Amino acid sequence: MTYGYEDATAVIGPLSPAAEPGAFDLCAAHVKSVTVPHGWQMVRLQTEFAPAPPSTNDLMALADAIREASLREPPAPEPARREVRRPADIAAPPRAKVRLSLVPSPEEGADASDPWTEEQESDDEEDKE
Repeated sequence: MTYGYEDATAVIGPLSPAAEPGAFDLCAAHVKSVTVPHGWQMVRLQTEFAPAPPSTNDLMALADAIREASLREPPAPEPARREVRRPADIAAPPRAKVRLSLVPSPEEGADASDPWTEEQESDDEEDKE
C-alpha cells in the first residue's frame, strides 16, 4: 500500500519485491478491511497471480533453522560495566589550608580585654624570639 498525498489517493497492490520508503506490505485480512480518510480515493490493483501455498521445502527450512538455533549454547553473560563519576571519585589536588582570623567590627575597636587580641600578641612575641 502506498499513499499519494498530492492526489489524496491510497493504492493497494501486490507485495513489493524490495523495501520502498512510504510503502507498506499488508496481509490479506488488512487488504480487505483497510479504509482511507474522508475525501480520499482507494485504488485496488488486482493481479492475476494467486498466492503461492507454503511448500514443504519452506516448512522444512524453517524447522531446520529452529532446530539448529535451539542446539546452540547461549553466550555467557558478561557483568555490567558501571562507571560512577562523582566529585568524590575524582582525585583532586590537595587544597592549601585556609587561615581564618577574627577582625573586630569598627564600632568595637581593638579591645585590650579581648582574648583573641591577647592570643595574637602572645603569638607575635613568640615569633620574634
